[in-house]
Amino acid sequence: MADWAATKTAMGSRNADEVINKTNLVSTKLKAIYKDNILPAEKRYQYDFFYESPHLTDVEFDAKPQVMLVGQYSVGKTSVVRYLLGRDFPGQRIGPEPTT
Repeated sequence: MADWAATKTAMGSRNADEVINKTNLVSTKLKAIYKDNILPAEKRYQYDFFYESPHLTDVEFDAKPQVMLVGQYSVGKTSVVRYLLGRDFPGQRIGPEPTT
């Protein structure tokens, strides 16, 4: 798997800008789909009242994505993160005793 930090440099600034522009375009279209199609249905059926989940705002669409990795002891959670990042990360602990 490629190192994400080096990918932008390897692609060059022009290609990186194209990726950023496409990402922004997708984000904008997702916001429009939600506001035009999904939000009216949520309001009509009072989704926020029954499920105690407020309607999404632009902040939720623009925020960095978060991922939660869950699993039993010693199944490879830290190894998956190291693989995806292509490097070690601060605070990682791997040992014979439960560390996660």
